[in-house]
Amino acid sequence: MLCRMHLAPFASSSLATRLGTVKTLWPHAETIFSELQQEMEKARQFMSSFEQLLSSQGPIAAERAPSAGAVATQGSGEGFSICQDVKNFAPEELSVKVVGRKVVLVGQKETQNVDEKGSFSYKYEVLKREWDVPEEVDAEALTCSLSKEGQLRIEAPRLALPAAPERNVPIQVSPAAPQPGAASENGAASKSQA
Repeated sequence: MLCRMHLAPFASSSLATRLGTVKTLWPHAETIFSELQQEMEKARQFMSSFEQLLSSQGPIAAERAPSAGAVATQGSGEGFSICQDVKNFAPEELSVKVVGRKVVLVGQKETQNVDEKGSFSYKYEVLKREWDVPEEVDAEALTCSLSKEGQLRIEAPRLALPAAPERNVPIQVSPAAPQPGAASENGAASKSQA
């Protein structure tokens, strides 16, 4: 690349008068910054449309796989319990929904930084996880709690089945079905007796 020092001898030469105005190869900082903002807006729109596509198409196999930050504990009598690491997200950046027999966790975070030199940085993070809720778990009683260490715990108790009182179940005795070979012999025996 050329700097203004390199162009100074050229600007004073007779060649410069023949070629006309000389422009530098260095772009203006304002132009770069506005182009960067436009590109970031395009990226934000793309991520938004991608998020809508993912939510309309259903879970991807990678999202179904247990992540390194999630710990599922489902034991006998415990019900449903998931612990997910969300320490990079503030509580207002998280949402938990129950959709049918699935629990959906979504976290979205945007950060923009401008340093003292005027450099601009933009970061957009999305966390989306889905878990199937077992049939024996009460999805309506689902609760969420966030610890100070950034661990989100999603829990639901087992369905409480009502205790059935003891009762006798009657045994029904069905009449014996006639056997195919015995029916013809019985018919012949009854004709001979008549």
